[in-house]
Amino acid sequence: MGMAASQARWLALTARKTNVEYEGQQVNQARTALANISANTFNDLLALEVPTAPSTQDFTTFQYSYKDGTNTETITLMDPINNDSEGFNYMITHHHFSDVFTGIETKKNNPQVYIENGVPQFVGNCEVTAYDETDTDQVLALKEIRNRFPNSSIGRVPEDQMASQIYTWVFQGTRYYATLDDLEKSFNSAKDHTKPTENQDKLTMYYAEPFSTKIEVTQKAFVDLDNSGRPQSIRYEDSTAVYALNTETITDENAYNDAMNQYHYAMEVYEKKIADINAKTKKLQEQDRTLELRLRQLDTEQEALQTEMEAVKKVIDKNIESTFKTFE
Repeated sequence: MGMAASQARWLALTARKTNVEYEGQQVNQARTALANISANTFNDLLALEVPTAPSTQDFTTFQYSYKDGTNTETITLMDPINNDSEGFNYMITHHHFSDVFTGIETKKNNPQVYIENGVPQFVGNCEVTAYDETDTDQVLALKEIRNRFPNSSIGRVPEDQMASQIYTWVFQGTRYYATLDDLEKSFNSAKDHTKPTENQDKLTMYYAEPFSTKIEVTQKAFVDLDNSGRPQSIRYEDSTAVYALNTETITDENAYNDAMNQYHYAMEVYEKKIADINAKTKKLQEQDRTLELRLRQLDTEQEALQTEMEAVKKVIDKNIESTFKTFE
């Protein structure tokens, strides 16, 4: 190999070696960046909190009740009282459910009211009769209705006109009441007067039935507690009767189910985040393995370049030595 060729080869090898070293630096920088991203991903993983399943104990409370001879009373609230002059130590809210005769207002679509000479005859297939002031059941029902709806059409009928202005009928076991005025309005509202019982406007009507109603009372009481602080008996301010308290645990199933649904949703979110982090970590590892392989290739290439450069250097040194010997 001539001197010029050797020098050219040396420069080419030097340039390539420089490029390999630069590319190696770039690969190392890329691996460092990947390591930082991987560390941040790991920190994200550590920051995740595993959702905790709800416990039924968190939604379970003690409920106290007693029987006063007529009703079973359930205590819903016990607020402590301090320094009461009469010695009572709690303000108690308790309730029971009782059937209460209640007036109801309702409306009937297309009631099919039929009237002859201004007197109602039928509502649908039900025969209509005048309100009977001698019927105790009717009297009690109408009294409750009028008390409950004093400003309604039926509530405004004067007492001395109720027998002539209020009518009643029975449908499926329930007795209904309506005023003559409301019955006439529905009858006269038919769109086709040749078919007076078809397509009538709604009829306002009333009935009264026993409905289960919550009866709630709040009053002061003296509650006797056992050594563990659990209520044993109760005596109210307006009575000398002492009632033994029954204790039972009550679980709010609806609240527990809501909490469990939230837990399942939180677990889905958590598992999705874990899956995303694992997928990201796997991708980072694959990228790092690719860079590591490339770095090994560059190291191998650099060693080969170094070996070849040393060989070229020997050639150049030999050429220089031969040249100088010529001038001796």
